[in-house]
Amino acid sequence: MTSPNTYGSGAIFLLVGPGGVGKNTLMQEILPQFDDLHQVPTATTRAIRPGEAEGREHYFIDQPTFITWRDGGKLAEWEQVHPGKWYGVVRDPLENAFRDGTFLIADVEIAGAQKVKVAYPDNTILIFIAPPAQGDKDPLQVLEQRMRARGEKEDGIISRMARAQREMDFSGQCAYRITNDEIGRASAELKQMIDYERHARLAMQSE
Repeated sequence: MTSPNTYGSGAIFLLVGPGGVGKNTLMQEILPQFDDLHQVPTATTRAIRPGEAEGREHYFIDQPTFITWRDGGKLAEWEQVHPGKWYGVVRDPLENAFRDGTFLIADVEIAGAQKVKVAYPDNTILIFIAPPAQGDKDPLQVLEQRMRARGEKEDGIISRMARAQREMDFSGQCAYRITNDEIGRASAELKQMIDYERHARLAMQSE
């Protein structure tokens, strides 16, 4: 862990890894286990989905608004993940949390994670979530098998698999790596990592 910079001692935990590996599932498993860990809503131009709430998972905005936020410096990072589907991390919630010494968590694409890490190097903790190998199948084969078993659409599977190797190669840039072979074990490992970082940073606040 590095010393906090001028933004403060708070931090954001960014879960990264190939699409379909279970990053969001792990995040939802871990959030109820901490009183001071909050999901940071990202801005998106996609439509709201059942079970989602404005300002909780995302800020659901149209493309002209997204461009205004981007060009006005309101976003710490942004990316067109799919054609016409833009996502971005809103700057103010991050910097407020860092200054307050509180903790955030988000599931983001690797390009976005890189940009947030560059902007806030001492307040950003990258955690790579990897699919397991299984028998004679390598991790990417297992990932594709999981997506098919969940009934994902074929075009979505093709799109995710096209990015998967580049996403796997990003693991070397992350502070931690978790293999999501079993959700209970993986979430326990994630909790241990977050506990370590929280305790170290809270200790700095009291010095």
